[in-house]
Parts: sequence; structure tokens; C-alpha cells
Amino acid sequence: MNEDFRALPHDIDAEKAALGAAMLSPNAANAVFTHLSVDHFYRPQHRFIFRAIIDLYRRGDTVDGISVRAELESSKKLDQAGGWEYIADLVAFVPTAANVGFYINRVRELGTKAIAIEELTRIASQGYSGTVTSDELLVATEDALTRFRALATDDDEIDGFSTLGAFIDEADTEYDWLIPGVLERMDRVIVVASEGAGKTTLARMIAVMLAAGVHPFSPHTRIPPVRTLYIDLENPPALVRRKVRQLVNLGREHSGWDDDRAWRWTRPGGIDLRKPHDQHLVDRVIETSRAEFVAMGPLYKSFLEGDAKAETVNGHVARVLDGFRARHGVALWLETHAPMEQQGMRSLRPMGSGVWSRWPEFGLALRKSKDRPNRVHLERFRGDRDERAWPHHLERSSPWPWNAVWDGGFPVEEATSA
Repeated sequence: MNEDFRALPHDIDAEKAALGAAMLSPNAANAVFTHLSVDHFYRPQHRFIFRAIIDLYRRGDTVDGISVRAELESSKKLDQAGGWEYIADLVAFVPTAANVGFYINRVRELGTKAIAIEELTRIASQGYSGTVTSDELLVATEDALTRFRALATDDDEIDGFSTLGAFIDEADTEYDWLIPGVLERMDRVIVVASEGAGKTTLARMIAVMLAAGVHPFSPHTRIPPVRTLYIDLENPPALVRRKVRQLVNLGREHSGWDDDRAWRWTRPGGIDLRKPHDQHLVDRVIETSRAEFVAMGPLYKSFLEGDAKAETVNGHVARVLDGFRARHGVALWLETHAPMEQQGMRSLRPMGSGVWSRWPEFGLALRKSKDRPNRVHLERFRGDRDERAWPHHLERSSPWPWNAVWDGGFPVEEATSA
């Protein structure tokens, strides 16, 4: 038999039973409405009947054989649905609505397979077209997978959904610190500064110190070592190697160091997180390094602007970054440039779209001190979403390049135990 003419997966009896049960019981109608879509049905008549049931249910009207017939008559679809006799046969086909869950699961499983086969076949045929690029095919495939997940997933429980009363009655969880008192797993940090302020050096230093089990803002304090990944999207590998060598050699002096714990990825040409190919590359380097902390920058070299509006482009990239965070449980430390001076003033806000001023839990700005050339003030371009013991200033130091300073003699011990 020619495989091109194989019927799509389906079970007509399960479809008939699901629709018949929906016309016998309000609870069954609710279950059919909740768990099935019109695309799950193989027989065309069943699609018309399903739409009629759903329209009645949404309006709060009675769902039974008579009301479904009237709904189809009013929309002039009764003949396409098989006529009154077929509606009556469906109601008689299933003796009880008690097993509606089984019928729904059967229709949903086979219907989702059929949808996947049709959609992937369509995408494959596009691949033979000379007008479709590989990136467009990847985007279409990614969109199809998103749709399949929505069709196939049928969890009885929605994770993270409860009454507020039940939510607050749960015991508070302990902070899952990467930097005690400062940075928790899955936090998002954006650091903005003018050129030469030291934001890149700070990111490299934190990545190395965490891997060595050293608190970045209290170098005499030992903490559990953290797996880190440093992604440089701007500087050539040779330059990065020279800048990082001293930091890594310092890290190797500590007992917590393990070469397998600190990773780097250098892409001086940048990447485009709007493209599935580059998204997959980032997923791969995070998975391979098993990173818990990812420092990446500069942000503007992680995507191409394209023709879309800045808010649209940057919003897309922000969602991609949130996907990495959700899938891998990493804290994200992103660095970006400040806009150029306007009327003699330098705004220390992220360059480009306002998305980045709204997105992170912590928006840090390094402002060069006017009277102390070796100091930068650690300011905010947005309010913190949680109370943390961030330093007030950073001073150039040795052997580690930055030393944390708190106003009023704020003790480092308090910062690390907060």
C-alpha cells in the first residue's frame, strides 16, 4: 500500500462516545470542553457537532441531543453534521457518561498524533522550496512543537496554582544562595556602566571566585563552590585568555577549585538569540558545563535588531533568556553598555529598549567616582526586588581586581550572613 495514502491516526468509536457522553451529562460536557479541541477529531461531522456543544456550553445553555440539533440548525450546519438521525445515534451510542475520561484520552492521544503528522509533513514539504530558509524552517518547527505540547499536555494539576491562603500557610523555603546574602539561584542581574568602568572584569572575577568557593565580596569567606559559565560575545579569545589567566591562577590557589567547575564560551562576533540555532547553542553550552551561574555580555551582541520594533525584538530575547533560566535553574548576570552622553549627561540605564530596565531582579549601575579614581559606586537603575547585601562601592584592589566597600563601616560578616 502506498504510504502517502495512509489514514491519519483516529478512533471513530472513541470520538462518537466522547460526543455522546457530552450530550448526556453536564460534567462530561465540561470535560470534553476542557480537554479537547476541534482539531482532535478526525471525522468532519464530529467537528461540527463538537463546535455546537462548545458554543452551547460557553453560553451556559443546556447540552443535550435536542439543544445540539437546534444549534446546528440555526447555524445551517445540521446536514454537514450528519443530520438529526446521526445526532440521535451519538446519544444512543454510549449508555453512560461515566467513562468519558477514557474516551477523551483516546481522542486526544490519536488526534494529537494526527495534528503532528499533518503539521510536520507541511513543514517538510516547505523544505523542498527554494524560497524558505533554514532559519524559517527551524522557527516553523519550534512553533509546531509549542503547539503540540499544548495539545498533548493534560495535567490535572497546574503547578504553582492555589488560593493565597493556602500559599501563605506553606513553610517558607530557605534561600538557595549562590553568593550568600547577595545572589540566589535563578536571580537575574543586569550590570550597566560606561566604557572602562570595569563591568566585564567584575563578571569574570565573580565567575572565577564562585568556582573556587570564594565569596566575591568577601575574599576571606569560603562558600560552597558553584559551577560557572562565562560567555564573552565581544572580545577575541586571545584577549580573554590574557585577562582571565591571572584570575584562574588565583582560583587554583584555593581548595575549592576544580577546572571542570569554571567554563567559558567566546564568540567575538556575537550571537542572535532570536534564531533557534543560536538558542540551541546556548542550551548546549549550559548543559555541557552544568552551569549554575551564567555571566554573559555585552547584551547588545546577543541579538540582531532586524526590522521589528525594539520592544518586540528585546522582549523576544528576554523570553529566550527566561527560558534558559527556567530550563537550567541558572542565575543570569548580564552586562550591557550605557547610552552615549546627551547634553553632557551619561544615563546609567541599559542601552536600547526599556525591556531591560523592567526585566531583572537587580539592575546595577557602576558609576565612576569623581574624586576617587579607583572607586566605582554601585547604584541602581531600577529598584531591587528583594533585600540583599550588595556593596555600596567597589574599589580596584589586589590580588583580586575588585574589593567591596560598604558605607558606615558595614561589616563584611553581616553581608555574608544576611
